[in-house]
Amino acid sequence: MKVGMKILVAYDGSDYAKRALSEAVELVKKFSGSITILHVAWEESDDESHKLLMDATEGLKGTGVKYDVRSERGQNIPRRITRIATEENYDLITIGSRGMGGAKAWVLGSVSSEVIEDATCPVLVVK
Repeated sequence: MKVGMKILVAYDGSDYAKRALSEAVELVKKFSGSITILHVAWEESDDESHKLLMDATEGLKGTGVKYDVRSERGQNIPRRITRIATEENYDLITIGSRGMGGAKAWVLGSVSSEVIEDATCPVLVVK
C-alpha cells in the first residue's frame, strides 16, 4: 500500500503559481506526502532560479510539510514538467492557469494546457 502523495508543483513565481503551491500544501497536509517545487528555466540565470525557489519555500517553513526544490533548464517547459512527473512517478502536478504572460507566453503557448494534454497523472490547474 502506498503511503502519502507525491506532488510536483510547476513554479514560475507568478501569483497563479503561488496559489498552485498553496493548494499542494493543503493537499499534503490532508493526505500526507511530499512536494517538489520545480522551476524550469527558459532564460533565467541560475541565481534568478535559486532566488525564485527560495522565495517559494519561505511560506513552507513551519508547516511541517516535506518539500524539496528543483531547477531545470529547457526550451520546452511543458514537456520537461510532464517528463519529470512521469519518470519519477508523481501522483499529481499542480500548476497555475497562467504564468509569465506577455509576448513570451504567446510564443510558448499555454504551459498549463500543454501539461494537461501530455501528463500521465492528474493535473490540478489553479486560478
